[in-house]
Amino acid sequence: MVLLLSPAVPAAGSQLSAAPIRGMTVSCPHWGEIWGTEHMSEALRELTELGVGWAALHPYARIRRDGSIQATPAAEQRYLLRAVELARDAGVTLFWTPHLAYWGSFSWRGEIEFGEDDEAWSRFFRDYERFIVDQARFAEAAKVPLLSIGVEMERTMHREKEWRRIIRAVRSVFKGKLTYSANWDGVDRVGFWDALDLIGVQAYFPLAPENEPYPTEAKIEARWAEHLTRLRRLSDDHGKKPILLTELGFSRSRQAATHPWLPRVDDGAQVLELRRRLIATSLKTIEREPRIAGLFFWKWIPGRLGHDRDFSMRDPEAKAALLSRWGRAQSR
Repeated sequence: MVLLLSPAVPAAGSQLSAAPIRGMTVSCPHWGEIWGTEHMSEALRELTELGVGWAALHPYARIRRDGSIQATPAAEQRYLLRAVELARDAGVTLFWTPHLAYWGSFSWRGEIEFGEDDEAWSRFFRDYERFIVDQARFAEAAKVPLLSIGVEMERTMHREKEWRRIIRAVRSVFKGKLTYSANWDGVDRVGFWDALDLIGVQAYFPLAPENEPYPTEAKIEARWAEHLTRLRRLSDDHGKKPILLTELGFSRSRQAATHPWLPRVDDGAQVLELRRRLIATSLKTIEREPRIAGLFFWKWIPGRLGHDRDFSMRDPEAKAALLSRWGRAQSR
């Protein structure tokens, strides 16, 4: 049965405001059913108390090695409609960032490619366009103001013609703002930033050298200054286009500063302090850069904590760091 969205049930906020985006990716242990439960409602209440005003959701499609993509139409997934309703009720604005589930076919999304197999390339872009346009149509009906057309598909960037075709197709059904979520070391390889509204960055930038895994606040700020300078130049190259950090996160790990993308978990007071320092200092530094429209932390999983270890923003040190920055901002 097709589930139609009513215009009377919009997500909170249909336009981007001038205020900085203070966001959290609300993730899921499986395919997203938890977004339609009371666990989601509880998560949104707690997030707003921490100063979070936006939630990113990432509906999945499955990609296979031959380039084919399998997806259930968004309007048939009742939990997505319920998530829209819960966000509206909580006063939280949604960022729609559909993901490809690559497990069993690729090591990560950045590995998706098909070499000289033109048939596989055609199959991939045909199926992906069908998937992302369906998601965009759902997001438009839900009055979601911001959508990412793709995430971390680093080895597809040379197919610019196909990506521009997808952008045109998405714009034909979605009237909000568009971005693409490029990996931190691949932002310069994206050739279609001019066709999008924001430059999206998966911001897992190294913030310390290998031989210094526990950097001071001053050294974290200095490394961020280098990365922000690079992003500012990219923005300048595209008419001062705003930049959105579509993901930013640090695991509770000894390598959180040197390899922020690694999903490992360590114990100890020094590790807890490192993570708190990384989150708080990153926020302080990023929020001084006027080209940055905002950011989304990775990640917060509603419900049982058994699914929520690496990168968990529900950890006490992570929540304390958020509250120290965004809590004050909310009260001003």
